[in-house]
Amino acid sequence: MIRFFHSLNNNKTYMITQYVLLFLVFNYFLSGWNCRQDMSKSNRFELTESTEKILKTLPETLFIDAFYSTSIPSEYKARINLLKELLKEIASTNTKKVSLRFHDPDTDEEQKKKADQFGIRPLTIQKVERGSAQVKSAAYFGLHLTIGAKSETIPVVVEAEKVEYQLLSTLRKMLRKSSSSGIGLIKATGGMTAPIRPGPETGKDTIGLFVRQAFEPEYGSITEVNINEEDVPEEITTLILAGSPRLSPKGKFYLDQFITKGGSLVVLSKTMDFTLQNQQQQQYAMMGRGQQSGLARPTPNANELNNFFKGFGFSVKTNMILEKDHAMPIGPLVQIEPGVIGRYHYPVWLIAYQEDDGINKDSIYTKNTEGLLLPWASEIELFSDKQKGVKSTVLVQSTEKADIRKDFVILSENQLLKQEIKANGKRLPLLVLLEGSFTSTFSKQTLPDPSLESSFVEKTPEKKSGKIVVSGTPYLIADILAMNRDATEVFQSSNIPFFLNLLDTISGDTDLLAARSKRSAIMNLKPVEKSVESIASFMNVGLFPLLLAAFAFRRLKKRNKAV
Repeated sequence: MIRFFHSLNNNKTYMITQYVLLFLVFNYFLSGWNCRQDMSKSNRFELTESTEKILKTLPETLFIDAFYSTSIPSEYKARINLLKELLKEIASTNTKKVSLRFHDPDTDEEQKKKADQFGIRPLTIQKVERGSAQVKSAAYFGLHLTIGAKSETIPVVVEAEKVEYQLLSTLRKMLRKSSSSGIGLIKATGGMTAPIRPGPETGKDTIGLFVRQAFEPEYGSITEVNINEEDVPEEITTLILAGSPRLSPKGKFYLDQFITKGGSLVVLSKTMDFTLQNQQQQQYAMMGRGQQSGLARPTPNANELNNFFKGFGFSVKTNMILEKDHAMPIGPLVQIEPGVIGRYHYPVWLIAYQEDDGINKDSIYTKNTEGLLLPWASEIELFSDKQKGVKSTVLVQSTEKADIRKDFVILSENQLLKQEIKANGKRLPLLVLLEGSFTSTFSKQTLPDPSLESSFVEKTPEKKSGKIVVSGTPYLIADILAMNRDATEVFQSSNIPFFLNLLDTISGDTDLLAARSKRSAIMNLKPVEKSVESIASFMNVGLFPLLLAAFAFRRLKKRNKAV
């Protein structure tokens, strides 16, 4: 028997055949395994834990119909192939409840009709060929989801980084049982509004684009709460106070009780206001053309609002923070110094970075955010003695090089550049979380109406916790950022994901935080020190010749020894 196996081992044809068969068998069984690993810092193409969690708890089978054209220019194919692989990986997390089906509308007329019925329209893509004009073609890139009797279409899915979030957020919308989002926007004179058709003509103090295009498609309708005339509806768990609304005594009481009873409040405070002179100038400012202008002054009711907020442990000062190194570059290319062409960094449009501790990397509210744009921001002051049962956490802060301008602040870019920005020497809070057991700022003797005594709550009930997130700028998600060509990308890729994550976290839902934040990144290019630059230049220019010379010297020495 031993001789028999020994003869087989010596048979080259037999051994080659075995190797080939083993290769084919291993490839067959391993072909379904996911051997892809994203080694980049951002992990943009790595699935989050939420995907497995959500898909493994599906109540019914989820059908994903992916319509992707194959007749597309080669420069698009690599990204589309990566996107398809990610879809396969998503579906593989629960093969029993997720059915992924690919369709090619380019080769099947029926599939093209089906894509059109689902609302997936072909996109026009361009290819530049040598010696010819641009060649345009139409291609389909979309998904249709079906679960039970509900179905939704994602008409455009072309970026692999976003597919996980697009799919999960759409699925969450399909599985939502209530049409109400549970989130309300305070409606009062002086507050920021969410117009249905936002644009330059609606003014700078609006958040319509965020509400209509980012919030409502995922969460459902937002409820406007006329706080001065009615109590907060029971289904509202989170309130947004944006701008500088005028609160009546009853309005303050209703807001006080909402927080004291364990509700969550997001304050986008405006203590400084300014006016663009006319509509054309405002439109130019939104598009990033012309100069920012005006003089910022305290809002008329800044002190009144701050006196009310102090009872909860904070206030937003009537000042503006300026930074030179951590500012947004805006406007056209100009000569910023002799022989240097670039863009001015507008010092009242601050950018905070996580990598230099501008953003709290330990808090669940901000750990997925690498950078954040804060235009026209004011300093937040904390009063720890006002609410003993409340803990405050600074989520975003300036650097020590920030300057403070009080009461009357010039916003003209040309005039700001002529003024010296002096470091104040300390970090200034720009976004703060207050959480815990709140004590009402009212008492039975100070109620605005004796009839309210029956519903009055003096302290947050046990096992409940009130939350307040306060921002020193009201323009974190304002339409003016979406319409400014310099800030649009940051607004979409950083500020909107951050604010949506904030709303999720404050309500206790953390499923989409990581997936949504894959788009959240403002990469800060740090200047290279002269010493590092010199060492790098030496290594690039002189290191290789020196190593080659050392190697040649060693070879010659060996050869001489041998002789």
